[in-house]
Amino acid sequence: MDTEEYEFPFLQEVFSPLESHKVDFVFVHGLNPSGRNDHPFQTWTHSNGKFWPRDFLAEDIPYARVFVYGYNSNITHPQSMSTASIKDHANALLNLLDMERSPQMGSIPPKVIFIGHSLGGLVIKQALLNAKEDPKYTSIRSATSGLVFFGTPHRGAKAVELGKIAARVARFVSKGHASNDLLDCLEYNSLFTRQMTDRFRHQLEDYRVISFIEGKKVQIGGVGPTSISHLVVDEESAVLGLSGLRETQLKLDADHSQMCKVGSRGPMYHLIKGNIKQLVDQAFLSEQGFIPSMPPNAASSPPPVPPRFHSDNSTPYQGQGLPSPSAQRVTGIMFNPLDNDPRSIRSAELKNRAKWDEARTLEYEIFQEHLRSLGPDHFSTLSVAYNLAEVELESNYLEKANEWCHWVSENAQRVFGTKHPLTMKTESLVAEVLCQQGKHQEAESVCANVLAHQQMTIGEDHLDTCDTRRRLGMTYNALGRRENAVMTAEKLTDTLKRLLGETHIRVFGSVLDGLEYIISNQSGDATTLIVMRFQPDVQRAAEMLLQVYQELRTALGHGHPSAIRALCLHGRAQSFMQQSMEASETLRRALASAEEAFGPSHPLTMDIVGNIGIMYALQNGYAQGLVTNNRAAEAFPWLTRYLNWVEHRKGKDNPETHATLELLANLHFNAKEYEPAQKYYERLVANRRTADFAANDRINTQLQLCRANTMYTRRGLGSGLGGFLSNLQRY
Repeated sequence: MDTEEYEFPFLQEVFSPLESHKVDFVFVHGLNPSGRNDHPFQTWTHSNGKFWPRDFLAEDIPYARVFVYGYNSNITHPQSMSTASIKDHANALLNLLDMERSPQMGSIPPKVIFIGHSLGGLVIKQALLNAKEDPKYTSIRSATSGLVFFGTPHRGAKAVELGKIAARVARFVSKGHASNDLLDCLEYNSLFTRQMTDRFRHQLEDYRVISFIEGKKVQIGGVGPTSISHLVVDEESAVLGLSGLRETQLKLDADHSQMCKVGSRGPMYHLIKGNIKQLVDQAFLSEQGFIPSMPPNAASSPPPVPPRFHSDNSTPYQGQGLPSPSAQRVTGIMFNPLDNDPRSIRSAELKNRAKWDEARTLEYEIFQEHLRSLGPDHFSTLSVAYNLAEVELESNYLEKANEWCHWVSENAQRVFGTKHPLTMKTESLVAEVLCQQGKHQEAESVCANVLAHQQMTIGEDHLDTCDTRRRLGMTYNALGRRENAVMTAEKLTDTLKRLLGETHIRVFGSVLDGLEYIISNQSGDATTLIVMRFQPDVQRAAEMLLQVYQELRTALGHGHPSAIRALCLHGRAQSFMQQSMEASETLRRALASAEEAFGPSHPLTMDIVGNIGIMYALQNGYAQGLVTNNRAAEAFPWLTRYLNWVEHRKGKDNPETHATLELLANLHFNAKEYEPAQKYYERLVANRRTADFAANDRINTQLQLCRANTMYTRRGLGSGLGGFLSNLQRY
């Protein structure tokens, strides 16, 4: 090769598959004793010219990219030596590899397997240590599943420090002529002290390792009986000493220099390739299928029984379908299919149109098929079960969503472990279920914990991490921490814009989240609500909601779920700002679109129904505790309809059910309609008691006043004050 061709450092792609790659092989050479410029390639090249990473391995594992990392490791030519340390070389490797790995949003990025010869293995280990400390390279560390070491000195032998062993390696391969700053670093720097070795040991459980050991000595000098030969890296130093499940130790019939050079597809290559292929297969299986080696006690713990199929009794609403988009100003989709199965593709289409009942039927059909053919532990089975949990949550069937979440979580933790992406995304979904159930503090704790783990493993920019951040904003809003919720939504919006582009549908969804938090009044405090009407950010939010709705309607049609949501939020903002006529018109337009597209009992339809009821309650002066006009009667049918629906979907013990009961009771009480008010208060107290929530003093006082008034006015109680007092004694 042309010795003037390469400038260090570099990361050269020597093979790229025709289709999308699933794994990246990164070959890292050791010290360069000959001063050859092509040493990064010569390390892996046989004397017959065969460069096995490209000529053999790429053909046998055709879905892998193959990289060669080159850095200045010259130790014999003073004029061309580098002053860079191993840490510097490791940082350069990370930076170059990071630029080659463009993010693939919505999917798990390709795995990384590092392959190092001699001291190149130490560069790899240092790179993984650096990646742990630098958030920029977290995605590389989390994607790394396997390490292959050819004669790498991991530790000192016979009480010799590793730095001295490493320096000895350098002098062996250079026949005593090596001297530069890199060797000084190897021999004296604290990089290879026991403390540094211990730091890397904490990461070892994250990887599977193959340690190839040299089986022949290197001849240093002399001939015949007077020849001098040594093992450059003996067996004690060349292995990490992990369990058989984590480290495969193999001795090759070659010396330190020739152990990584193969000239044919003979037994030596078969041994090397076969073990590397196992690393790749194990990485894919742990990500997408069975774990080959289950813990001994796993067989004694059968998987939990999956939840039964849940079917909405009502016939799925067919609707009028969505009109063709009139513009392409909104890009992307919310839900992606799991695979190329036509049913999976169809289910994703239905979910993107918020057709939850039809999507549920398809997903359950796929789930049952996977359960029979693949079993409950397979990644595909668990992924479809996750989809079912998501569908039930979007449908507001919280109990069923909770069942599916826990089934997936228990199985995923048992099979894949707590740090697997599927396990973490399921726990994130559990947090959203908890939030919807009113367990806001618990939801926040789960969200924060999952977010921290996702940031460390799959990275800040993964869509699963983005989903968890969105859920954290929801919990902040539910807890009344409006500023935190808005800031979280704004940060997420910026991230999604950077990753997906400003016109992606997920960006619009995040913008709507932030605007919803701005116009929310979770505290229910009348004074806060009045003040909010005159806050500039609330007024700007109302204007922005109209603008977002118009963009979504133009691009996706008035029946798209995101467009309807934007219109509903705009109506809610108008209602809070006491723009009564405008709010009524806006919300009724949203309701008409939702009923046309989704039917009368769809969650989006019922959300609008509830907002119309609240609109009339606000017009009735409910927030101030006054009856300023006679609009309460108009609120009752809307709130009653919403109550029946939310009680059925979310349950009698759900805080939203309680809030609706209390609102209806208070409206009747303010209108001096004590008998219906009493019934709602009694249902509220009973439901709260069932949910282990004690009714507050105000509710109990209102209930007693209702009972007193209904006794006084009820027919047949006796005449005059005496009848009232005689009945009052029962209380």
